[in-house]
Amino acid sequence: MLRPPVRVSNSRRVAPFTVLMSESNPPSPLAFDDVVIDFAGRRLLRAGEVQPLEPKAFAVLALLASAPGRAFGRDDILDAVWGHRHVTPGVLNRVMTLLRHALGEDANAPRYLHTLHGVGYRFDLPAAPDPAPSAETGGDPPRRRAGDRIEAAGKSRWRIAIWVSVGLLLVAASGWLWRRYAHGADSEPGATAPVANPVLAVLPLRALGDDPRGQAFADGLSEELINLLARINGLRVTSYASSLQLRDGAAPRSEVARRLNATHLLEGSVRQDGERLRITLRLIQADGDRTLWTQSYDRELRDIFAIQDSIARLVGSALQLQLNVGSRPRPGPGEDPQLYRRYLFSRGDSGGNASNPAQAGAVAERTMREMLAEHPGYARAWGGLAVTLWMQALRPSPRRGDMRKEADRAAATALRLDPNQTDALAVLSAKACNEQRWSDCLRLSRRAVELAPSDSVWRNWYAYRLATMGYVDAALREMDVAQATDPLVPMHNFTRGRLLDTQGRHDEARTYLLRADPALSPTAIFFNALWRGDRATARRAVEALPKEVPWRASELAALDAMADPKLWPKVMPIIEANEALAKDGMVPYDFTRMLLPQRDYARDIDGLDGVQQEGYATYQWVFWQPESQALRRHPAFQAYLRRSGLLAFWREHGWPDVCRSDGKDGAVCD
Repeated sequence: MLRPPVRVSNSRRVAPFTVLMSESNPPSPLAFDDVVIDFAGRRLLRAGEVQPLEPKAFAVLALLASAPGRAFGRDDILDAVWGHRHVTPGVLNRVMTLLRHALGEDANAPRYLHTLHGVGYRFDLPAAPDPAPSAETGGDPPRRRAGDRIEAAGKSRWRIAIWVSVGLLLVAASGWLWRRYAHGADSEPGATAPVANPVLAVLPLRALGDDPRGQAFADGLSEELINLLARINGLRVTSYASSLQLRDGAAPRSEVARRLNATHLLEGSVRQDGERLRITLRLIQADGDRTLWTQSYDRELRDIFAIQDSIARLVGSALQLQLNVGSRPRPGPGEDPQLYRRYLFSRGDSGGNASNPAQAGAVAERTMREMLAEHPGYARAWGGLAVTLWMQALRPSPRRGDMRKEADRAAATALRLDPNQTDALAVLSAKACNEQRWSDCLRLSRRAVELAPSDSVWRNWYAYRLATMGYVDAALREMDVAQATDPLVPMHNFTRGRLLDTQGRHDEARTYLLRADPALSPTAIFFNALWRGDRATARRAVEALPKEVPWRASELAALDAMADPKLWPKVMPIIEANEALAKDGMVPYDFTRMLLPQRDYARDIDGLDGVQQEGYATYQWVFWQPESQALRRHPAFQAYLRRSGLLAFWREHGWPDVCRSDGKDGAVCD
């Protein structure tokens, strides 16, 4: 359950910067020349006299003075102090005039407040030599005073520079972080560096209001925020699929952070009132359950893209990281926010792209088609349609071939409209891999991962393709990232288990396969058990299958023949009968063939090659297992390496773990 805001107010709008100043421990007074900024007392003193300043003016001064030398954009200041941008430019201009007057400086020759045309403002401390040692202090610089009513606690410019160098940075639009984040409660200033390798979990936004589709919009917006925040350099963001599993809010924050391996949580709500959006967010440091900042946006829907960018900047600043602007997909030229809202509805309705394939079906397909009928130039909808069709085509269906072709066309259209359309890149990478165009396969896969680093599904697909090409170690490294990003998604356990089996690490593989989605794992558990010599577990896995599953009969027959070899002649007719039933895109190859005591390696290689080209299973990875040495030495395997293009790719890009050049025109695969 989302907790109430840190501070409750009866006013219509709360300025988040001001609220957080009041509830946290502000820094000690900042003294320079004859000026003292008393953060705790919210006072500005010059020559010992308090200068009259309205609250918003002092909040602007405190924000700028928190980070001397840093440029703050006008929008950053308005977001931080007013909580929105619906104020006229003259308001901030008037405040800056008040501040300059209070500081006793001339706007034409400023010493402290500098206007950066086209950007915003910057606060600079005056350059001053270090004070000379004092005899009565034993050589330490004397502490400076600004009037009788306040003492500046030795905050000279060199001391401020040291603090900034170890991470004491007050964040634009966030309030006072250095007490709440950079230090523990009992730490000395500057004693604690920023958290290393921060991990952010964005909990699904909670929909407020009476709109029956409000939660779908909130879910779609949550996923978009995750995709954007994942582009902050140095920040790992937990994927939407894992965060979605903790939507009910029943678990305490500490448990949520533990399960998601997160150092920080971002939670909040969104309300739609016609064309108005009200978004409230809170960034929490999991260690100590400390609120670092709260932020509210009360804007028009047309500001949705600016809101997202602002949130990303604030989170990055709070964690002392920087948004990788160069990799940020921008909205299309003149993108209609109303159309974008419909797109978010669709993503929310479908359970979020490919991260939930069971729901990425009819609802998403229908809504994407409706959008495209009205707006045929909308790249997001073309990409959404492409991935929805492609995911449906992973399952046997009479429409499988047609859906694949339409998905390919939709993805190509999306990329013509937007070369960085991630869904389209993922679909076309799958097409290239199935067609064994390996260079395009990996190039497009990597690009999809780069553009959507928090989408662990695309990374899982990338690992799948690396393993298909023999790069099993590299595939496992990608799964390390996928599982760190998405620790609660069972699909990743299946992929890791299959990769470990491929390396011959069958005991380790069993652990992950047992955690996988039961709908995916029975065949994998069956083969894993046999590779471990555990026929009892293999039999239980097969007997648990529905009786209508064709390969149930062949696997049971193979188990019986292992116990009584005289029964092997009865196994082949069952296998051949199963293969005759293959339809709707399934390859006529029963994996039980791999258990026969007398192997037809050429038939196995052709069958596994066909499975790879259809893209619905992982068992072509058997090519690289330790148990497959005899298969790899068969002449049919060399022919496969040539016709598939793998041999040519390896020569150009590097050899996989189990193969090397034979010094001629082939490969030696141990």
